[in-house]
Amino acid sequence: MVDSANVWVASAPRDEIHPAEVHIWRVSLTRTEDETRYHRQFLSPPEIERADRYYFDRDRNRFIIARSVLRQLLGAYLHIDPRLIDFVYGPQGKPDVVAFQNSSRMRFNLSHSSELALVAVSLNLELGIDVEEIKPDFAGREIATRFFSPEECAKLEGLPPNAHVDAFFNCWTRKEAYIKARGEGLSIPLDSFEVAFVPGEKPALLQVKTGSDRASGWQFYALHPGPGYKAAVAVEGKDHSLQLWEWEAKSGTDVQSRE
Repeated sequence: MVDSANVWVASAPRDEIHPAEVHIWRVSLTRTEDETRYHRQFLSPPEIERADRYYFDRDRNRFIIARSVLRQLLGAYLHIDPRLIDFVYGPQGKPDVVAFQNSSRMRFNLSHSSELALVAVSLNLELGIDVEEIKPDFAGREIATRFFSPEECAKLEGLPPNAHVDAFFNCWTRKEAYIKARGEGLSIPLDSFEVAFVPGEKPALLQVKTGSDRASGWQFYALHPGPGYKAAVAVEGKDHSLQLWEWEAKSGTDVQSRE
């Protein structure tokens, strides 16, 4: 369980993860040009080609850092050169490491928004993570009506105005995390399931209206990656031990949440 303090422990890449653990890595995407050039070497040719299609340097550099860190983290866990990792993709685009490199059935998910990325890693447990920069102008009734379930919209409307933005992004990140965990993309309508999101309410999947998935098969965790951001992770099963790590800071130093 993650406590309300959300303490992120600075560390170099880990080379071990236990079956009940879920590791969450917080990554700053704000880097110097020299750092970005260093990270570029870890990308595959298709990733470099994709990076170079970005029009703005800022977006290109953030993509490079996020993919490089993902490769380095997975390389450490799997004990292989991060440059040699071969990704395969599901029908809706969810990435995995090719089977012959991933005998431990490691699962992972990456999300990034603005200057921050989060990476979630587990063994043989499907998971999804989402981080969003809080943009109050986005948290409007029109967006909620389009993407939230009727039950969620009713709860949102019933909240006082000063709680609206916080609740909106609680709901958004938890729904995105679940969709990413399922690996089915927008083939799962966002209004076909309901999550708990009211401020102070324990994160949870309350109901799934279509398909065979069971709400009881998932556990949700709220994350506090820093001021101006909301994040959540959805993990298959129950009673996980979440370990919160800070990428590239001095190993062994506690980094308190910036909220």
